[in-house]
Amino acid sequence: MTPAQIWRLSRPVTLTASVVPVAVGAAAGAMGLPVSWPLLADMALVALLLQAATNMTNEYHDFVRGLDQRGAVGIAGVLVNGELEREAVRRAFLTTFLVAIALGLVLAWLRGPLLLALGLLSVAVAYLYNAGPWPISATPFGEATVFLVMGPLEVLVSEVAAVGRATGAGLAASVPVAALVAAILLANNLRDREADAAHGRRTLPILVGERRAGLVLTGLVALAFAWPVVAWATGLLPWPALVILIGVPAGVAVVRAVGPASTDRRRAVPQTARLELVAGGLLAVGLVLSRLHP
Repeated sequence: MTPAQIWRLSRPVTLTASVVPVAVGAAAGAMGLPVSWPLLADMALVALLLQAATNMTNEYHDFVRGLDQRGAVGIAGVLVNGELEREAVRRAFLTTFLVAIALGLVLAWLRGPLLLALGLLSVAVAYLYNAGPWPISATPFGEATVFLVMGPLEVLVSEVAAVGRATGAGLAASVPVAALVAAILLANNLRDREADAAHGRRTLPILVGERRAGLVLTGLVALAFAWPVVAWATGLLPWPALVILIGVPAGVAVVRAVGPASTDRRRAVPQTARLELVAGGLLAVGLVLSRLHP
């Protein structure tokens, strides 16, 4: 397996979904405590490896189940094109999971048993999302699972890794992150709705219909920008966190491109992933700035 094939299997366009929660968690912790940069770097690497391993697992199991076809959007294509054998991809995702676990054990050793428990939960969900007899990705619960795991769970774990404790500000800051990560998955499921239905999957867009799923996506984007205003007004977040509102035009553009009125969602996932990167980056910057302007 070449580095280029590994890179494609990791589906780099989706990796922002791992980077943003780590950045926001660290920024929330940095509001009151010094950051351990080595442990933060370890946490970021663990998050990236888990996301890459999840994507590799998806590539493997979707090929085995006959879901992926030549020319499909959003896949690496190394299996459907005959570039690699299934066992090579299986070894790749298992190795990536093991490296992530090893690096996570370092964090757990230094930060305590709670981080170990949360980390193992994250690994289990990452694997079972695509694997096993009832993969979460084939159910209507994928967005809710991603919302919780890559929102509050990952943000708070990142905060503990960076500064040694979780805070209410970190929990409040996790909501926009969670909403936009779930929006990325929903955009993916909207794009793949017809192919998924043909293979017996029951994702959210299949269950509620394309228009309603588009409305849910619109609601997730709206939540990402409305929640910081509510959190600031109630004292959960400092006012500099409102810098996230600079990203509202980008959110409107995504809703127009991916939401209920869209007729072409081939670029849905990259567009939504860029929005998460922009909005999450702005939120992290705002939290860091609150140290200067509380």
